[in-house]
Amino acid sequence: MDFEMIAPKEVERYLHRQDTFIIDLRSPEEYRDRHLRGALNIPYERRKNCCLFPKNVLLVFYCDRGSLNMAAAREYAGKGYRTRTVVGGLSAYQGKETESFR
Repeated sequence: MDFEMIAPKEVERYLHRQDTFIIDLRSPEEYRDRHLRGALNIPYERRKNCCLFPKNVLLVFYCDRGSLNMAAAREYAGKGYRTRTVVGGLSAYQGKETESFR
C-alpha cells in the first residue's frame, strides 16, 4: 500500500496543520450537512482538482464510509503525493471537530 490509513480519532491531529489539506470527497449536499472543520469539498467525481495542490503538502481524504477515500488516496499517492485516508470515513468519526452549513 502506498498511502497511510489513519483511525478516525487521529484525523484531529491533521486539522490545523499548515502543510495539510483535508479533502471531503462526498457530495456538496452531504458536505453542507456535516463535515470536518476546515475540510475542502472536492466530490470524488471532481477529484482531478486535487492536482492543483503542490506536491509538498499532505492530502488527507475522507468520504462517508471509507471506500472512496481509499481509492483517491491510492490514486494520488501514485502521482507522488503524500496521502492519508480515514478508516471508516466520517461516519466513524466521533469527535467534535465538525461543522454544518445548514
